[in-house]
Amino acid sequence: MANHTYQTYTDEVQLEAFRADFIHRDAICGALEKRYPGLAAIGADANAVVAQIDSRRNELQKAEDQQIRARAIEDAEKLDVLDVYTELRRTMAVKNPKEVLTLLPDAPSALRRTTAAAFTERAGAAISNLKSLPEEHPLRLAFLKKLEIELGEFHDADKKEDLARLALQSGKVALTLYKSELSQSREAQLGAIQSLLKDREKTALFTLPWRKARKSSPAAAPAEAETTP
Repeated sequence: MANHTYQTYTDEVQLEAFRADFIHRDAICGALEKRYPGLAAIGADANAVVAQIDSRRNELQKAEDQQIRARAIEDAEKLDVLDVYTELRRTMAVKNPKEVLTLLPDAPSALRRTTAAAFTERAGAAISNLKSLPEEHPLRLAFLKKLEIELGEFHDADKKEDLARLALQSGKVALTLYKSELSQSREAQLGAIQSLLKDREKTALFTLPWRKARKSSPAAAPAEAETTP
């Protein structure tokens, strides 16, 4: 890349690289504004963009944290269902061993590894099988209500996790669009600097190069810098 040109930032550029680029421009504008007073406004604009980026990053981090918490709560509720299911299966194995595979065919270890949808379906089937027992059956009286309550709480946690995941996905899509806005702001600032200094080589000093992330194995060497101006 020639020293009088600078790279175009695309949505492939990490948000941290955008942030560093605007910080760099703010600092160099501040250092040179006595000689070029017009740079003060450009530096202030760059600094404002950095604050905006920080706000967006915080919002996305909160969405990521919320999704992690929602998934953890879903796992906890799944464990509660499994505890009741396991106790029921053990009790049935002692009192009614012939009915275990009919009423509760899934081993707890197998249920633990299933997806949320499959878990809900199979645990629901176990509840239906319990309901097929006579109303005064000891196992039905002892476990049906508890299993229904725990499965209901798991279902609620699953829905909240779905919402948190969708919110995170939406935030990531919005971030891609936001990068386009940042690229436009960046080009506008560099255009203003070029109009002020009328020197492409000097203008190129007001931005930082970025490296394209290589989609390969972790052992791969760092990617070379982009050469597209």
